[in-house]
Formats: sequence, C-alpha cells, structure tokens
Amino acid sequence: MAKLEEYRQHVQQLLTKYSSYKPAYGDVEVETIFDTKQDRYLIVSVGWESKHRVYGCSIHIDIKDEKIWIQQNRTEIDIAKELAALGVSKQDIVIGFHSPTIRKFTEFAVG
Repeated sequence: MAKLEEYRQHVQQLLTKYSSYKPAYGDVEVETIFDTKQDRYLIVSVGWESKHRVYGCSIHIDIKDEKIWIQQNRTEIDIAKELAALGVSKQDIVIGFHSPTIRKFTEFAVG
C-alpha cells in the first residue's frame, strides 16, 4: 500500500507542476483531474483561442496493478524519465500509448 501512495503522490506532483504552465495564447484554462479512487490522472485544456474552441487531454496517467501507465502524452515532457528520476522503478512504468510489440524494446515495463 505504501508503494501505491508513493506513486499517487509522484503522479499528482508532476501533473500539478505541469498544469501550472499556462498557454501564451487565448483564454485557456489548464485543469488537473485526479481520481484517486480509480487512479486516473489527467491534464485537460479548456477554453477559447479567438473563435475556436480549445479542448483536449494533454497528459493521461493511470495506476494499475502497482504500475504507472502513461496512456497519453501530447507534450514534449518525458514523463517516464521524470518518474524514474523521482525513484519509480522503470519496471513499474508502462508507456501505454506504445503498442505492446514496441514496449518490449524500451527500457520500461511491457505491461
């Protein structure tokens, strides 16, 4: 249980940090969504740029079976590397947006 709490803390810490970076354009809010019961964590952008709607998930992380699954990362941030720097074992980090056939060639967990 301590490992799960540690992973939750690391994920929330990183997403809180990156959600504080506001876009330089438009009227866009950057929101964190933390579902600690189902262990789903997201950064979502919501707003307007001129007459165009802005809405999208830039980062989505789940914690499943004591592993951190990076489901989406539409940023230049290397979330897996940052989690490893915080002490998370690379074997507990899954790059979920890569296919299982590609994951086996990375330094991180397959699933």
